[in-house]
Amino acid sequence: MLKNYIFLLVLVIYSNWTYSQANDCTDAIILCGNTPVGVEPNGVGFDEFSLPGNFVPPCYKFNNATVWFEINIEEGGSLGFDIVPENGTDDFDFAVYGPVTDCANLGMSIRCSSTNPQAAGVSANTGLNSTETDLSEGPGGDGNGYLQELTVNAGERYYLLVDRAHGAEGFEINLNGTAKLPETPDYNTVQDLEVCDDDGNDDGFYSFDLSSHASTIISGHPDSEVSFHASLGDANLNQNSLPNRYTNTRANSQTVYARITSRTGPCSSIEEFDLIVNRSPAYNNPDQLYICNASGIENYDLTALNEQITQEGTDLDITYYRSSIDAFTNRGAITAVDVPQSGIEIFFTIRSNATSCVVTDSFRIDYEFGPTLSQPSTIIACRDGNNALTYDFSNIETEALNGLDPDDYDTYLYESIQDRANDSNRLPLNWQASADSRTIYFRSINLLTGCYSDGSFDILVVDPPVFQLAEIHYLCIDDPNPFTLAIASGFAFYEWSTGESGANLNEIVIDQPGVYDVTVYNSYGCSTTMSTEVFESERATITEIEVVGLNYPQNEATITVTGLGSYEFALDGGPFGSNPTFGGLSRGYHNIAVRDINGCGTVVSQAFLILDYPRYFTPNGDGIHDQWELIGLEEYPGAIVRIYNRYGKLLKELGAQNASWDGTYLDKLLQADDYWFELLLPEGARVTGHFSLVN
Repeated sequence: MLKNYIFLLVLVIYSNWTYSQANDCTDAIILCGNTPVGVEPNGVGFDEFSLPGNFVPPCYKFNNATVWFEINIEEGGSLGFDIVPENGTDDFDFAVYGPVTDCANLGMSIRCSSTNPQAAGVSANTGLNSTETDLSEGPGGDGNGYLQELTVNAGERYYLLVDRAHGAEGFEINLNGTAKLPETPDYNTVQDLEVCDDDGNDDGFYSFDLSSHASTIISGHPDSEVSFHASLGDANLNQNSLPNRYTNTRANSQTVYARITSRTGPCSSIEEFDLIVNRSPAYNNPDQLYICNASGIENYDLTALNEQITQEGTDLDITYYRSSIDAFTNRGAITAVDVPQSGIEIFFTIRSNATSCVVTDSFRIDYEFGPTLSQPSTIIACRDGNNALTYDFSNIETEALNGLDPDDYDTYLYESIQDRANDSNRLPLNWQASADSRTIYFRSINLLTGCYSDGSFDILVVDPPVFQLAEIHYLCIDDPNPFTLAIASGFAFYEWSTGESGANLNEIVIDQPGVYDVTVYNSYGCSTTMSTEVFESERATITEIEVVGLNYPQNEATITVTGLGSYEFALDGGPFGSNPTFGGLSRGYHNIAVRDINGCGTVVSQAFLILDYPRYFTPNGDGIHDQWELIGLEEYPGAIVRIYNRYGKLLKELGAQNASWDGTYLDKLLQADDYWFELLLPEGARVTGHFSLVN
């Protein structure tokens, strides 16, 4: 029975190696049964036509990529074949020799074809069939690619030489006709070798036992034997057989070939199969688990670990055991365990449903407590008039751990107990929030055990000190006493711009004008800074009082002063004002007080006289206005006052020592009437006027 054959002619091998040995007539591939054939030649190998008994095919010089095939006839009949290019375009030529006994006496070819299908305008298929009558064709456009089939007899041997004239792909050979070729050896179906990568490396490579696989293939068929090869070409040429213990060279999966050969005949079969290395199931071993802050024996639900260990692999099954023996024998599986105080080791197996690979591992469960924490100090924040503040939490973890290595812990901060319980809304180490006192909550987690302890600390937002300091002060340069710049006492600390500071230094003595600053601290360290400017000032110096009299009600006095201060004035103990001139002054003596509005003191002038006369008097003995008098006339020695009636009669003459008149003349009280006076001053001035005597 004739079968189909596939032949691969490849000059360059796209793999990790290149097979460089050519296929020659002496190691021709024997066609028999349904054996697939693949050859990877390099060049033409030995030149068979250099032997005297062999002759070059007359239609073409075969010197490119050639393949030799040996055909042994078991039962005679017709023999034809089709050479079909794999890509449908490559140009293949062929020559047939026979019947012959060996490669040294091939003689002349009995069929020869070298038609170029493109030049001839025909299909690229070529070969022998029952309809053609020509025995040779080509080269170039000569022929149609087919020659007359062979009539063969039992026991004959033929050689077929195939050459790829143009192209780079392989080809198939389809044998046809009635002749029968030798049968292939008997063997069992060749199965893939599939293993689990359990050698400890999990790298996709494994040492396969090919000798055991060979025994399985030929079991029950003593006339067959097996060799294994890494390529189809090596299998066809029966070279570079693999060792009994073979490690795949391509990770995870590699195709290899089994060459099954008959011990009693020339034929062999080639079967490809895969060496499959299934990776171990991927999982995450927790290695060490802890029960935190337990008060007694705890029951641990192992099934809660399934997704964590299997990494949510849907095709994996996990089972837990108390011992390694139970795990390996698959007995006594558990789903939960009461963990003793000394801890326990749990064993588990993970089975892949896809590959049936199983891995066994273990982890421990022990008891542990969270860290012993210290109470962090209260964070003092000064409000400083701000509605929001930035709080620095960078030292909280160090304070709380109190000597424990911070690298072994993670500490997170929260604004509420609920946030801490849910591990939500973690606060940054520099947290900006409203300027309000509050409690902050934290959790310190041991990175090794996962056990944690909780704590809290307070934020105290403190207002800065409040005190009064006038923006301006005055230094009285004429004051013999030292000037003290003072603010309220009772604060924790004072710092002055003079360089003076101290816990009780709420006042300083200064002797120079200028700008002075003071920073006041409360007991929390919050501070307020205020400034004042000190100016020079002094009490006034009175230089002159200018008086206008004898002109009531227009009598007035104007005072003139000098000094650095700002001054205000008061007449006869009255209210102070800024005007240095006082009008409407009554007759008699007055004084003016001058006050420095900067606080450097008051000076009072000596009494000064407003010389004037009364406009009436009532000499009725009631003690009120009984005398007409020029107050202060004694200050003008030598002055003379003469009083007249309306007719010009002199009634009385007064002097500095006797300046009043009782309204009598010759000891008799005069009648009510208007009277005149004349004032003669020593410097020659003369003043006249009149007044009334009223009963």
